[in-house]
Amino acid sequence: MNQNHPPIIGIVSGIGPLAGSDILAKLFKNAATYYGAIEDHEYPDVILLNHGIKGVDNTATLSDDFEKNIVNMSTTLENYGANIIGIACNTAHLYLDKINFQQDTKLVNLIDIVAIEASKKQHRYLLLTSTTSKDNKLYHRYLKKHGVNFAETDCKQQRLLDHTIELVMAHKLESAGKVIQKVLDYAKNNGFTAVIAACTELPIAIDSCDSLFGLEVINSNDVLSKELLKIYYDQLLAG
Repeated sequence: MNQNHPPIIGIVSGIGPLAGSDILAKLFKNAATYYGAIEDHEYPDVILLNHGIKGVDNTATLSDDFEKNIVNMSTTLENYGANIIGIACNTAHLYLDKINFQQDTKLVNLIDIVAIEASKKQHRYLLLTSTTSKDNKLYHRYLKKHGVNFAETDCKQQRLLDHTIELVMAHKLESAGKVIQKVLDYAKNNGFTAVIAACTELPIAIDSCDSLFGLEVINSNDVLSKELLKIYYDQLLAG
């Protein structure tokens, strides 16, 4: 790391905004829990850039504007000084190879680290994503690479997930929790032992559920926050 450039975490948010704020909250919580942060200077420096993108709905439909804004927000964060960058949207990782950073800037691949986290335990996972992530098989290559046993949702469960995402985007969290509760019930009753919450709205909805039915949840927001912190504190120590 360039000693004249201390680590700064950047979060691309706005797809939708609650996902970014959830990851930010988890960053600070996990900094205290795992790195002993108490006083202000012990917490990471963070820049969150929130910009709503027209045309990106609850199914996360791909478009030129979606790609352009993801790339622009990422490079803007780097221009602001962020050198450890995470994107608070799983589907947006379909554009990962379009983002070009300077050599010292680290862009976290959320899909890869979620797959690695899932591989740590021998579960039968139900993969929960946006429709666009599902249609583009965003997670398939990574989950197979890391030997994760998973299955996709059927059409009925996918409609429930898309509705859940829409409710979170509208900040109707109690309602979102009730809808995704049905998906978790389906998972439990169909032999799954865990779920991968592979859309950054879904962990927020799951937090509003009454019961997880004993299912383990791979929370993509929590996974991203921990990876950003690991890189941050490793660089801080190395600097």
